[in-house]
Amino acid sequence: MKTSIGQSEDSVSPPILLFGFAFSCLGALVGTLLAFSSQSLVQAVVAAVFAFFGGTVLAVIGNKTRAEQQAVAVGTLGISLGALIGVYSGIYVNEHEFLSPPGQKTLVSTGLTTPEKVYGKYLRENSLRAAAEIDQKRRTGVLTPEKAYEHLYKLLEE
Repeated sequence: MKTSIGQSEDSVSPPILLFGFAFSCLGALVGTLLAFSSQSLVQAVVAAVFAFFGGTVLAVIGNKTRAEQQAVAVGTLGISLGALIGVYSGIYVNEHEFLSPPGQKTLVSTGLTTPEKVYGKYLRENSLRAAAEIDQKRRTGVLTPEKAYEHLYKLLEE
């Protein structure tokens, strides 16, 4: 007689929570690696992989028994929550430089204040976006080169 996930009653099947835990560990690994990556291509590839994974799960789940559908649901929930936790914990570790040698930490993680502000990888993107907007205004003639320089200088002082 068959039971959950196509195994007979005599065989030992792992608990469904172990299945979910294994997938959550995989998701945490993927999320942490994604958070430590500074390349935007990696983020796009991981998003595509998750979309493919989700689409495949939806296509295949209709042909499964109730017990197998539960196992797939637990696995999907595990990898999704694991990836979410991995991304946030990876960003936190990265921004606070917990893995950097003590002598090589920047001012972001030490909390020291100086006239020059040092931004981490994730926080710096906002200032880069503002600089790109100023450059676009200069190119289109909305700002003169002198005014653009003043705006960029103010942006760096913030």
